[in-house]
Amino acid sequence: MNGPAKTLSSPIRLSVAAPAYNEAAGIEAVVAEWHEFLAGRVDVASFEIVICNDGSKDQTGPILDRLVAQYPQVRPLHFAQNQGAAAALNAAIAATTGDWVLLIDSDGQFPIQNLPDMVEAVRRSGGRAAIGIRQKKDVPFAQFGSWASGLVCNLVHGSRVTDFNSAFKLVWGPTLRGLGLEAKSMNYSTEVTSRLLERGVSLAEVTIEHRPRATGTSSMKLVRGAIHRLLFVSYIALRQLLLGLGILSRPKP
Repeated sequence: MNGPAKTLSSPIRLSVAAPAYNEAAGIEAVVAEWHEFLAGRVDVASFEIVICNDGSKDQTGPILDRLVAQYPQVRPLHFAQNQGAAAALNAAIAATTGDWVLLIDSDGQFPIQNLPDMVEAVRRSGGRAAIGIRQKKDVPFAQFGSWASGLVCNLVHGSRVTDFNSAFKLVWGPTLRGLGLEAKSMNYSTEVTSRLLERGVSLAEVTIEHRPRATGTSSMKLVRGAIHRLLFVSYIALRQLLLGLGILSRPKP
């Protein structure tokens, strides 16, 4: 397989990977928008849309299965029981085959139209990943939590990533599929950034549009989510300490 720089010299083979939970109200429109945009891009040689239905209680699963006939590039996966957004994303990532993987939420908050700027950013940097800097639409409590956890993560990594917790990322496929992610819930975006930095992957940063959620409701419970985020960031800090002390083996680049 060609390296990252080689693949970027021509139209790319792209995988879109996303988790979905109770998104029946908007998932069809989101997938249609993704497909229409990607099918019209001359810089995308081929693409697939891998969405893992995380045990949804609504019609998300049947809708995804139905969309396969209309859009052959759609590849739905299904969990019988809800396992958490990170577990669903992990399954989607593992099923991807593209040289580059776009991580995106299925609620429509990250417009697929941000992709060209991400591709151009990795092309200019010659690196293996780009991360979107959100113009945040979250409530103040959630914004503060994201800022505080990002600050701590940057401190323990010695990095200066503007939006450490952004879920919108474009990553070289072989690198992403080899990260060995452990998170199960909404902390997956933080973990992906952390694991990339562990491997010495520099992150090209791109300011992106971030829309308010138009349909459905977030599965994140603010208080519980804040506690989980605190615990997870503490784990990241401890992991970096153990890596620095040589108690854990540092992952290969």
